[in-house]
Amino acid sequence: MAPAAVPLNMKWLPLYSKLKIKSQLQTSSSNLDIERVQLPDKTRNSRVLVLGGTGRVGGSTAIALSNLCPVLRILVAGRNREKGEALVAKLGGNSGFSQVDINDQDSLQIALQDVDLVVHAAGPFQQAEKCSVLEAAINTKTAYVDVCDDTSYAVRAKSFMSRALAANVPAITTGGIYPGVSNGAYC
Repeated sequence: MAPAAVPLNMKWLPLYSKLKIKSQLQTSSSNLDIERVQLPDKTRNSRVLVLGGTGRVGGSTAIALSNLCPVLRILVAGRNREKGEALVAKLGGNSGFSQVDINDQDSLQIALQDVDLVVHAAGPFQQAEKCSVLEAAINTKTAYVDVCDDTSYAVRAKSFMSRALAANVPAITTGGIYPGVSNGAYC
């Protein structure tokens, strides 16, 4: 059965996609049929940078994005080139690897150039004293989402709200790796 197109009424629609998948899981007994997202023309060549892409959460995020929307261009970023290139080989031709140090602003600025969305999964957030990725995303006018579930980090990230709004940068922080369980505060 060919996957049907999911109508897009918003630029990003992870919640809608999750609801479609959940609905299918509840109605499907043995045949798992996950619909693929059809991007509108203006976002068809979108590039997503997954920071922490060589880790468990970031790697799973990159794989899920690739499975859900195969035409999406995914840039896996992390410290470990070997792990990153292995993941890129699994993801296929619409992906690449970039070695990035989130504590180095120059490295972040370069990585965020020509990227439409950065998914920040490079934890642990509990040890982060700065919101360097969020700050770089605002500076480069790159949409931002993180999977943080740490309250202290969330408070620091929310202090960037006025800067994100002034720069017209969508920024969702503390999305958590378990949405609805760990949290979902928006910046």
